[in-house]
Amino acid sequence: MRKFSKRSAAAGGTGLVVLGVAGAAWAAWNLSGSGTAKAQAGTAVTLKVTGAGLSAGLTPGNATTVLLTVENRNAFPVRITDVDLAQLTSPTPGCDAAANVKVVDDAPLPDDATVPAGSTAAPASGRIAWAGALRMAADADDACQGAVFTFNVELAAVSAAP
Repeated sequence: MRKFSKRSAAAGGTGLVVLGVAGAAWAAWNLSGSGTAKAQAGTAVTLKVTGAGLSAGLTPGNATTVLLTVENRNAFPVRITDVDLAQLTSPTPGCDAAANVKVVDDAPLPDDATVPAGSTAAPASGRIAWAGALRMAADADDACQGAVFTFNVELAAVSAAP
């Protein structure tokens, strides 16, 4: 029987170690796994109109711009798609708001009617200028001079997230 020298044994042992490490490295890259996960969608928060007014006073026969400030507490930006002005009233005696001021429903919303993303702790605000949304009648009652008009604002919006 042949005896191995120390040198041969060391070379053979080193070769086995190299093969063992290479085999372990190859095995380390071949992995697989499976499982289940659960995710829950958030809930949209209602927008809030925090300011509404006019860019200029109403005058007979003319339309004016309605200025709205909208607060967004959602974590995504929103685009306003519809605005409804309703229940137009005036406390001024002799000035019937419904007979003297009309909502121009077909006045187009501006292209930039988007309110940035906010949060509950730090809501974001956006200002929307809706041109031509209110029009005073050409033959408005004299009692409507200087009158204050109030109205409710309802908004519809969609997510504007990229």
